[in-house]
Amino acid sequence: MPPPRPSTATTMTLDSTSGRRVPRNRDFLNKHGHRHHSYDPEKAPYPLSYDRQVLELENLDHSFVMHVKKSVSVVQFPDHIFPKHSLDLGCGGGTWILDAAKEWPDCEFVGFDLVDVQVPLSLLEPDIASRVSWVHGNFLTTKLPFDDDEFDHVHMHGLGRGIPENKWGVLFEEVSRVLRPGGVVEVLEHDILFPTLPTWFTAPLRARNKRSDSVHHPNGSHHRNDKLPSSQPDIPPLPHDHVLLESLYYAVFENRFINLRPTAILPIYFTSNFRRVISAPIVHFRMPALPPLQPLPQPLPPNALLMEASLSSDRSETTSQPHAPLTPRPLAISFSSTHSSATSKSASSGESSLFSNMEGSMLSYPTTSPADCSPCSPTLSCDAANTLSSEIETAHLMKKPLYVVDSSAAESTSMGVAASQSLIPLGEIDKLSERSLAMQLYWSYQSVLACQEAMYEELLDRTRNRTGQLTDWGWDTDQELSELESRTKFEILVDRYKRDMQARISLWCSLAELGWSVPPREAMSKAELVEEERLYRAMLEARRFASEEDLYTPCRSVRILVGYKDVQ
Repeated sequence: MPPPRPSTATTMTLDSTSGRRVPRNRDFLNKHGHRHHSYDPEKAPYPLSYDRQVLELENLDHSFVMHVKKSVSVVQFPDHIFPKHSLDLGCGGGTWILDAAKEWPDCEFVGFDLVDVQVPLSLLEPDIASRVSWVHGNFLTTKLPFDDDEFDHVHMHGLGRGIPENKWGVLFEEVSRVLRPGGVVEVLEHDILFPTLPTWFTAPLRARNKRSDSVHHPNGSHHRNDKLPSSQPDIPPLPHDHVLLESLYYAVFENRFINLRPTAILPIYFTSNFRRVISAPIVHFRMPALPPLQPLPQPLPPNALLMEASLSSDRSETTSQPHAPLTPRPLAISFSSTHSSATSKSASSGESSLFSNMEGSMLSYPTTSPADCSPCSPTLSCDAANTLSSEIETAHLMKKPLYVVDSSAAESTSMGVAASQSLIPLGEIDKLSERSLAMQLYWSYQSVLACQEAMYEELLDRTRNRTGQLTDWGWDTDQELSELESRTKFEILVDRYKRDMQARISLWCSLAELGWSVPPREAMSKAELVEEERLYRAMLEARRFASEEDLYTPCRSVRILVGYKDVQ
């Protein structure tokens, strides 16, 4: 008699205060405002949070695969005979299953995951809900709760950040056990990568932070640095501004025995359990091309400050005389970050899709306009700025391949791996817009932010036991952070990284390409505008130092494998 199947009923309930559905179980811990699973890290080493923006990365990735493959699966099913019983291992929020249930109407699905973050079945259409089950458990410590030969298809997407290297073989043995003879398993995996930015890009952004000696922190506190800088011995420059976070990020996985390059090791474990294996080459997506800078903001009207002072004076006096309301400053809206010098007019044409390739791929965005070079802007010449920007665009914004294919591992036949580019439609990827690479960078840096609590625990361990490593990476040499507590310092470092990446991605540029009208930046006083122009020129001139390696280094690496179980 087979063992009883676990309950697949949804475990969600309705919060009477917020009106939102929340899990009934206690599978989550709150760490400094971030939701994490409550398992022991040794039993479930997955370090990412379950915050909303992290779960949305699954939707982003799935949409990308759907766009280039035009299907939920990379498998070419003969005669369009689709699976009848499919298992999504590590299903996350259940995005893949929901689309697969529409594409394969005669298939029943089981989504298996560590915790309950899936869409409640009560919210699904009855036809789909009747064919979907959610099951929860830890496949690293217990066998999969399914019968032998139960499924004819298994889907695995992005499990590498939670599986120690010595567990891959055991996991694939379990997948082979529950897969019927002739069944197929497809794996999409990506390497663990910390995207970095060169110092020539981040230096002008850091200068913007130092305009004022009053430092404001993410928790709302601030302090004023009135001390003169102390004399310190010369310290060798660091490779980039975020080298400490990079070290912490990689240490999180290394200490959990998780290989940083699962795309390189998976074929070894895969071919040990599946005889017929099709392995796509590794595809490295490069960094997006440098976006143009936003035009400078408009100056405030000459009488704006007097009007504001008059308004303040009127408010301090008790009077019954009504006065006409003053027109407020336009609301400052930034789609990249407060560090980005970004916004532009829309320059899109044709199909409005971020994935679509537009004519020439690189659109021409104005970096300055005659209106931006006002009499209050003596420090920046329109001609000089346009000339400099033109030189940079000519040198660095030419159309380049979006990816590099590394098929060296797939070409090895000693493991029985048949290299095949059919799994990844490179022709469809070639049609993508240059700005689609911003999505790949967004996915990578958001994956870093999702691990910040695990990174902080690694930092605490170093402050107690390995202080020398922190000194090497600049932990004690940043004067702005020297007097702050460890948690506050760490949050500032994470916030810097986030803002620098937002400036590099420049979401406003993608929105403009899609045809959105980007709101203008907040008007500035003359003094503010002069400082803004200085930073504007510094950012333009800094781009002269950009190298091919800086601009086209990989920001994400992915690989797909398909295996078939032998027919006995």
